[in-house]
Amino acid sequence: MTEARQERRRSPRMLVNGEGKGHLKATIPVTAVNLSAHGLLLELKAPLRPGMTYELSAFVPEQTLRAVVRVTRCRAGGYAEDGRGGRCLLFRAGAEFASLTPPQRDAIRSAVDRSLGVGAPGILEKS
Repeated sequence: MTEARQERRRSPRMLVNGEGKGHLKATIPVTAVNLSAHGLLLELKAPLRPGMTYELSAFVPEQTLRAVVRVTRCRAGGYAEDGRGGRCLLFRAGAEFASLTPPQRDAIRSAVDRSLGVGAPGILEKS
């Protein structure tokens, strides 16, 4: 990933490494790839239209998250085994939180900070 791309991010992200499983609209299975206090990257088997909002229910490290997300981008992101000897196309969708309570945002921010070692001795805290 280029440095210019990293600089556009509003807040640091933590890799979820497949631990974040959930659903959009209670029926579309998704996996969280990474997470920040402002949004997340989702992986799923169907494309999503940018600008659309969806109800997300997911377990991300340390908490169950229920929020409305707005899709900012979506593109093909690879393939996965389909369980029948073939492969299916996977999509990656960036989404921003459209509704998070302050306690939810604080909990996500704390989890991200812990995963990145922010506040640990010898590590500079991010402003």
